[in-house]
Amino acid sequence: MSMLKYLIGLMLDGGVILGNKYLYDKKTVCPVCKKEFTYTKVRSSQLKVEERERDFYTKYKDGINPFFYEVIVCPNCGYAALESEFDRITNDKKEKILSLVTAKWVKREFSGERTPQKALEAYLLALYCSQIKEDKPIVFAKTCLRIAWIYRILNDKVNEEKYLKYALDSYIKAYSGSDIYEEEEVLLIYMIAELNRMLGNREEALKWYNKVINHPDRSRYNLIVNLARDGWQSLKE
Repeated sequence: MSMLKYLIGLMLDGGVILGNKYLYDKKTVCPVCKKEFTYTKVRSSQLKVEERERDFYTKYKDGINPFFYEVIVCPNCGYAALESEFDRITNDKKEKILSLVTAKWVKREFSGERTPQKALEAYLLALYCSQIKEDKPIVFAKTCLRIAWIYRILNDKVNEEKYLKYALDSYIKAYSGSDIYEEEEVLLIYMIAELNRMLGNREEALKWYNKVINHPDRSRYNLIVNLARDGWQSLKE
């Protein structure tokens, strides 16, 4: 892609070019305080995978971590959420955010390039807001897993394991609850298996891996089924 086409692509996306070639800024309006602000996104088309771990933490070339930017934080009121959940908030929960978060909030920016520490701050804030909103377990699971990834990057094994356990508990609740989507079931079961393996729960991991391998829809999920087979085999060796 030529530089001209790259710049045009950014402008068509509604973004403002930053110093880092993978990042660009967009504007949005906070659903809680109704103020406009800027947040930073990643141009996924520019990314090149270096390594992907079995819980789907992915390392990219040039040291970029796209998931650092999956949380949007309003700098004005402190409301934070995964991008997919940002606008999903009811009026009564908005009032709770204003009372429990905004009332104590010190205005600060989260746009621009994020360090692991800045990403961690954004995710912990999103987790707190998620608790206030009483989000579905799958949202907690995804948030806690990504917090564990940040602690992995920071080589903090204790907190990584802590949030892997939180993620596992939430994935199990999601599987047992009414918010499960059929197309996500195989992935959900796999994550329960894999997190059990990572946390040393051998028998539980084997049980859940088997659920993936023998799932009625396994033919539609070759990648996940192969990962489950690898995980199962690693525990049997």
